[in-house]
Amino acid sequence: MSATDNWMASLLLPDISLDFGIPISQASIILTAYLVSYGVLQPFYGFYNDWYGRKKILLLLFRSRID
Repeated sequence: MSATDNWMASLLLPDISLDFGIPISQASIILTAYLVSYGVLQPFYGFYNDWYGRKKILLLLFRSRID
């Protein structure tokens, strides 16, 4: 799933640049920000995943997106 997110974000760059009226080179900062934050947060997610269990963490994240 996470690899799909990364590929989808790069495929959406032309649409993002059109929506904001900026060149793709400037819109790519969005992809960079997403991937850097994703990479920085992976150790924390892994720790809590091991500590509490994958199902509890995913349910918590899913509920926070719905509310």
